Amino acid sequence: MLDPEDSGTVDYIEWSKLLTPCDLHSVTSSCREVGPLALATPSEEEICLIKAMRSRLFTLAEEASESGTRLLIDAEQTKFQPAIDNLVLELQQKFNSTNITDMPIIFNTYQCYLKDTPDRIKIDLERSERQSYHFAAKLVRGAYMMSERARAKEMGYPSPVRDTADDTHTCYDHSIEYLLRHKAQNHSKLEIMCATHNQSSIEKAIGLMDELGISPNDSAVHFAQLYGMTDNLTYTLGGNGFRAYKYVPYGQVNEVMPYLMRRAQENSDMLGNAPKEISMLYRELKRRVAKMYSM
Repeated sequence: MLDPEDSGTVDYIEWSKLLTPCDLHSVTSSCREVGPLALATPSEEEICLIKAMRSRLFTLAEEASESGTRLLIDAEQTKFQPAIDNLVLELQQKFNSTNITDMPIIFNTYQCYLKDTPDRIKIDLERSERQSYHFAAKLVRGAYMMSERARAKEMGYPSPVRDTADDTHTCYDHSIEYLLRHKAQNHSKLEIMCATHNQSSIEKAIGLMDELGISPNDSAVHFAQLYGMTDNLTYTLGGNGFRAYKYVPYGQVNEVMPYLMRRAQENSDMLGNAPKEISMLYRELKRRVAKMYSM
């Protein structure tokens, strides 16, 4: 029963266990009228694609689990995200189970420019604890702002994207703080990947780790930047014992360029730091040349 105490309310986490995106077509096809749920339901062709993606993801997850390698599933536009979230949930329930592993293998990605991200994080964290699997999240700001707003306007629903960049920055920092404090207070084995080029967010995360007694090399917190961007942050993090990574898009040029262009757009506010980075590169080159001639 969804309401065993007859409270007049339904537990969302319990209710959400009853349906998957692939079930919606059979449910809505029997309705007398076409409503919002029917319009959002995947077509038969899309369901076939979801099932094919599920098969491929499980193959990757099996390999990751056997080798002890973390597998991070990226986020997409909101029209695709429910299907992705459902697949990641299924992967986490199996491969992050506390019965088979002491660490999370599968990470979901949360885009902090979306208005519903804080609620989704809280629900997913509670779900993981109730269903006995490790929670793991990669936190990003988001890269589909223009297309999300355009689609919302075209379809006639409120934009899912936050109104200002400052709102996004606040959500990002608060989400990291919420998860780190939860880990420290509950001795949780949750893990976070702080995927950001924002120096302020990184400094806040490091300061909070120090406050909570989380050591730099603790597997709970990882940092990542794109290869070729903000190397000064990545190398400084790594040099001080933090778990720092470089994210490398792999594939044919025509496939990776759209991704890189979205990243450039997402981080356009960083262009103001270009003179600073050039100055640091110049100083480093000068140091290396001087060292070479002093040998």
